[in-house]
Amino acid sequence: MASTRTKSLLAGGAALLLCLVLGVLYALGLPPFKDKRGEIKASEMCGTLGRSSSTAAALKRVLPDKSSYAFDGAVTDPRLDDVDSSYYASCFVNGDGKQLVAVTAEMMQYDKADEWVKDVVAENTPAGSMTPFGAGDKAVASDKVAAIYFPCVARGVGDHMSVVVHLKRPGSADGDQLRKGLISLARNAALVAHQKAKCDAPSKLTH
Repeated sequence: MASTRTKSLLAGGAALLLCLVLGVLYALGLPPFKDKRGEIKASEMCGTLGRSSSTAAALKRVLPDKSSYAFDGAVTDPRLDDVDSSYYASCFVNGDGKQLVAVTAEMMQYDKADEWVKDVVAENTPAGSMTPFGAGDKAVASDKVAAIYFPCVARGVGDHMSVVVHLKRPGSADGDQLRKGLISLARNAALVAHQKAKCDAPSKLTH
């Protein structure tokens, strides 16, 4: 009788432990309860971000695993003609209801590109954490942001375009891979902005 009772207690304890382990795995979203990563289709991405395979690949590199992704983008202030000096476009990438990435493209003009970094880009990450890369008149990136300041209008004071990609919730890739992915996204968004804003100045986006 004692042996049977001991076996029953051991079996009950093992079952309780199993339930506790499964509960922890479920709460943390770990296998076997981890949701399958949602698909990122080029056809569903923002037009302002560029619907290309390279953009989709860059997003997969930088985004965290989510069961579904949604894109919300628009050109809310289009440049109407050659004398128009305004343009604004955006793209927001969401995963499971949370904003993951914010991308903006806006016409602006600074006397010095370093002032643009300080006023516009450093809002999202400390300037000291960013390093330059080759694009436009000024381009900087970190594992949280990538931004390009490039010529748009050839005449007059030469209005520029500012493109900023801000990664709010990173995936599991290391810092170097996140930076490379963000730079790819910034380049693609800048190419789209240069075209949509009818820029006539050489963009200097590819070196």
